Amino acid sequence: MSEQSVADSASPTNDAVDSPDAVVTSVEDQVLDAARSCILEYGVRRTTLAEIARRAQVSRPTVYRRWADTRAVVSSLLTREIGSVMPAFDAGPSARVQLSSAAGAVADAVRTHPLFVKILESDPDILATYILHRLGTSQSSIIDALAPLIQGGQRDSSVRDGDPMHLATVVLLMVQSAVQSAGMVADRIPGDELVAQIAYAVDAYLRPPSQ
Repeated sequence: MSEQSVADSASPTNDAVDSPDAVVTSVEDQVLDAARSCILEYGVRRTTLAEIARRAQVSRPTVYRRWADTRAVVSSLLTREIGSVMPAFDAGPSARVQLSSAAGAVADAVRTHPLFVKILESDPDILATYILHRLGTSQSSIIDALAPLIQGGQRDSSVRDGDPMHLATVVLLMVQSAVQSAGMVADRIPGDELVAQIAYAVDAYLRPPSQ
């Protein structure tokens, strides 16, 4: 799938709000929410920009100004949805503990996420493009987020030596491949046990030899 550059978030649909607590939904989020609804109902192949615009209650030119085609919208949607399940990291437990815990949590969230379940069922080639041919925006952002935490883990001695970017990339590949294949091995290992094993595998991969 060809990922397109997405324009900066559009101006809010309301110029003013009545209170600081009011939530202003951007045009981009309206469109992505509409795309999510279409994909859950029809799948990616049967989703059109015209239907997305109709559900978002915006004009088709408004959509075309931000995305060249349906697949570009899907790319932005996948990036947003993956970002929504990424946990926050802090200075609490060791970096390796946080990484292994996050690997399990993200794997479980993606494995059961309605959008990813639908795409795997109806349009698996969409995700196969990421797995087999190119690195998507969301994958790159995950690697970029993991690398500094791995560096921190090397400083606190909870993560073994190695290029942080290389280690982060392999962690992504471990989790990604396990999640994609979860359905295939469902009769051999329950989903919750698979998630636990993913967390264990990431922990073992990053653990220093002396520990």
